[in-house]
Amino acid sequence: MTIIPHFSAEGLSNVYVVVDDAGNGLIVDPANVDTELLGILEKECSTLAGVLITHSHQSHIAGLGILMKIYSPAVYAFAPSVNRISTVQFRDGETKRIGNMDVTALHVPGHSMDSLVYAIESAIFTGDTLLSGTIAATGSHVEKELLVKSLETKIMTMEDNTLIYPGHGPISKIRTEKILNQDMLEAESLKIGRTYQMHAGSALEDLR
Repeated sequence: MTIIPHFSAEGLSNVYVVVDDAGNGLIVDPANVDTELLGILEKECSTLAGVLITHSHQSHIAGLGILMKIYSPAVYAFAPSVNRISTVQFRDGETKRIGNMDVTALHVPGHSMDSLVYAIESAIFTGDTLLSGTIAATGSHVEKELLVKSLETKIMTMEDNTLIYPGHGPISKIRTEKILNQDMLEAESLKIGRTYQMHAGSALEDLR
């Protein structure tokens, strides 16, 4: 499997082209379709087998319409349609065979309710959910707690050497995020603090 990053000025977003050993290609989040991206597809892919949508914010899907006018790949997402284009829906934990690749989708809500993280071999494509050193913006404390919980249980439990390909910014690894991700470290500290307070409160009650 080969992963080719492509930077899009549309929303300062990352687009990824993933190619299997038979030349079947996938695009993760077509933020913009320009001549450089088309050149990568024509050079590296014998066929464009699919488009993986991590979530339906325009900064990650603005190029989908143009892409569908040139190619005819299946579009995979959590939602039944994206930009009025019907999708093949992924459910949490589901694995689909696309080309010669097994693609597993994990539902990680919080930044948006349709956010998916895709796992292919030892790589994950996280969209906006998990970035290098931080996590996605959320609209409320409740949504942030939901996102953190999903990341803790579904993503941070992966192998340390799993490569993270985010929707913005540089590539990272699970091990790196365990050590340096400030949002996840802060959430862990708060959880430890709440646990300490609960036990301290229980001990005080026992002394009364």
